[in-house]
Amino acid sequence: MKKASFGKRLLAVFIDGLIFGAFDFALHDNTLLVLFIVYETILLSQWNGQTIGKKILGLKVVTASGGQLDWLKAFIRSLSKLLSAMPMLLGYFWMLWDDKSQTWHDKIAETFVVEA
Repeated sequence: MKKASFGKRLLAVFIDGLIFGAFDFALHDNTLLVLFIVYETILLSQWNGQTIGKKILGLKVVTASGGQLDWLKAFIRSLSKLLSAMPMLLGYFWMLWDDKSQTWHDKIAETFVVEA
């Protein structure tokens, strides 16, 4: 499994963010976070470990054994992104010096982002 680079992961998140920015603009309330968790949980568990951004960039999220995520693991990973974001995005940048190239939410859910 070839691990995904920081740049590709960042661009995939940016693409998914653009999609949800449009939803946020249309809804005018704070449901964006809940929608993003639902979006990511469904797609990661049902769409070969890929969100739209990851699919465009040829990335996918896999379990530690290289398998497909189930609903629970996808939900835990999506929800754990809140922890990665809290201390000035430190949990996201963690992959830059982690020997397994994992973010905090990857470590919590025991997942890896790899080239598809």
